[in-house]
Amino acid sequence: MRLSRPSHIEYYRVTAVRSQKGTGERLHVVRSCSLAGDAEKLQSQSAESASVFVIPGALQPREWLGFGGSFTEAAAETFRRMSAPKQSQIIHAYFDTRSGLGYSLGRVPIGSCDFSLGHWTCGEISESLQGFSLARYEVAILPMIRAAMQLSPMSLLASPWSPPAWMKSNGRYNFGGKLLPQYRGSWSQHFVRFAQEMASRGVPLWGISVQNEPEAATPWESCQWTGDEEASFIRDFLGPAVRQAKLDLKIVAWDHNRDGMLQRAACIYSDPDVSEYVWGIGYHWYGDPRFEWWPGRAEVNFEDALRVLAAERKLPAPVMKVLAGSKHLEGAMHFPELRGRLCLDSVRQTAELRPDKHLLFTEGCQELGGRSLSSMLESWKTGERYGMNIIADLNSGCEGWIDWNLCLDELGGPNHAGNFCLAPIICDTRTDEVLLQPAYWFLGHFARYIRPGARRVLCSSSRDLLECTAWRNLDDTLSIVVMNQSESSLEFMLRIAGSGAVMTEAPSHSITTFVDAQRHCAHGAWEKNSKMHGQPRWRVVQPACSAGSRNA
Repeated sequence: MRLSRPSHIEYYRVTAVRSQKGTGERLHVVRSCSLAGDAEKLQSQSAESASVFVIPGALQPREWLGFGGSFTEAAAETFRRMSAPKQSQIIHAYFDTRSGLGYSLGRVPIGSCDFSLGHWTCGEISESLQGFSLARYEVAILPMIRAAMQLSPMSLLASPWSPPAWMKSNGRYNFGGKLLPQYRGSWSQHFVRFAQEMASRGVPLWGISVQNEPEAATPWESCQWTGDEEASFIRDFLGPAVRQAKLDLKIVAWDHNRDGMLQRAACIYSDPDVSEYVWGIGYHWYGDPRFEWWPGRAEVNFEDALRVLAAERKLPAPVMKVLAGSKHLEGAMHFPELRGRLCLDSVRQTAELRPDKHLLFTEGCQELGGRSLSSMLESWKTGERYGMNIIADLNSGCEGWIDWNLCLDELGGPNHAGNFCLAPIICDTRTDEVLLQPAYWFLGHFARYIRPGARRVLCSSSRDLLECTAWRNLDDTLSIVVMNQSESSLEFMLRIAGSGAVMTEAPSHSITTFVDAQRHCAHGAWEKNSKMHGQPRWRVVQPACSAGSRNA
């Protein structure tokens, strides 16, 4: 941990990089302006103004690991089916530290998951692991990982969705079930062998999680673990196996939603013999009914519930009249949610439970829920879902953020369980086209400017609709992200303690990254180049670090 950095750095100019709904702005440099040295001169005009206040010297202790995405078989197969120039475009868009997002984290399934071409494991293995093989990985997954590693060093997390079916109580890959006790030793050696085989192929792992979503019993690959079961497996089998093999692997527990992470962390950390093996807690974002349209989920879309009540004539006529004329907007609800399990505060509480342990966001995506992918393309609401979650996580003690599939095809797959989803990059494998979605641009506002080794600094907004986070990189460059999800534009005063202030704006449905223009010329901005099938194509341009704006 680097604690010797100077507590005060004076900043003179900031450059605003913006993306906004309904415009051509995508990571677009809109202005570069000076910070007024004497902020008191602005007091008269800003007394009632909204403001975002940043203290660059108030460095928080946790260092940022980076952003990343997941090398599922679906992503890798989609990537493999694209032409060589388009493969290069995808890899550079994510992993190039100059023209792309500069990803430094990755996640790879151990065996199959729903975003695979079918059920499979690492060879036809026996209890002694005879027949263990990564041949399936060599087809598409490893080539994609190697292409990414040529552009950026990567910390790779590996996670299993299910042990081999014969090791489980239900004899199946899917619908939950449990690891049979007699196979705990063999299953722990499976992790070790997987890490060793990956390293021998030039792809060393950074860490492993015990189980993807251990409380889920999904119709695709899954395996259930209670807190006590996960703890005893780590203490008695997985931890000792990793240590005996002399592997430098971080062990990540939980790897499920925010709602249960504090309870699971308390269970894992309550036993010192378990805790000594565990690096930290991984978690996902699912459980937000504003975005999830799953039939059969515990969450209920509130508007759908009201329509049912209306159909049963259990609502007043004025309410029924409003419902009759309302429409869904990109998956958003028009009413407060009923049974949401977003639980953003659980991240902060888990960080406070054990400040010496770590937190890693390991999965999030927008599920289609039976809708066609074409109806969700260019979904700005999905981008805002990313922005809202990332800001909340970053402000709550999260130390790294791994998205789900790096890319998916024109159906939102392939997915052998029919659980089709969006990805930040959609590839039309029929026409060899690459479509960068709003989620990609939102991720860019963070990943391009908050680099590995950065530390969060204190930052607050005087208006609820301005969501913000601020970080100071290893080179002392400052990155401030401000998002406005509302229908109204808002002027606000950006105040940087010890440096000054400037009046600026957060347009409606926009996200803006303010970067230190004196010390750090922003990465290339993006501008519209042409259109393909109604979707904008973008190319990288290098911005001038000076005052003024450019039209997209």
